[in-house]
Amino acid sequence: MSIEKSFQLFVITQPDNFKDEESFISQLLESGVSGIYLRKTNYSSAYISDILKSVDTKFHHKLIIPFSFYDENSFQNIKSIIHFKEKERTKDNFFKVPTDTILSTSIHDLNEWELLAHRFKIVFYSPVFESISKPNYKPKISLEELTTNHKPQTTNFKQLIALGGINEQNILQVKDAGFNGAALLGSIWKSDKPIENFKKIKMIIA
Repeated sequence: MSIEKSFQLFVITQPDNFKDEESFISQLLESGVSGIYLRKTNYSSAYISDILKSVDTKFHHKLIIPFSFYDENSFQNIKSIIHFKEKERTKDNFFKVPTDTILSTSIHDLNEWELLAHRFKIVFYSPVFESISKPNYKPKISLEELTTNHKPQTTNFKQLIALGGINEQNILQVKDAGFNGAALLGSIWKSDKPIENFKKIKMIIA
């Protein structure tokens, strides 16, 4: 599996399940999303299984599934990206996943980024702006300070994906800051027309 080199646009699912979610996910994949992280507040193995069954197998490599689901189901030929929570980032767990499988994880401090180079190809960093979906969830440092001190664009061995409060008004700031991509949550799911809003944002960074 390879990773795109151009600026990527990911989507993270709503915290709770909702009607016709499988259809929305399929439409996002057809619309050119780089990846969809199947993240839920209340994890459900059945939910992940239903999504994998409903989505065309040609898009499975763009689905990001929790390590806990992978571990529970003992997949051998999974094509999806596997996401590790911080507490799951152990050597024993790494041995359970084939070395050619793309792994992702999340951080809230850029000092952690370099330490993860040995295994993770996609790293979500948040928040870069005040969150749309989580009230009062704000960045510890500004985007300007972050890029001045850390310069994300100087490290190319893995993808650094910005997350938190990203919408059509600030997506270009994220791209110009040197991130490899951005992940959308509130700007998609709090919109009356999530698919159309995704396409609008995608056009801005084209």
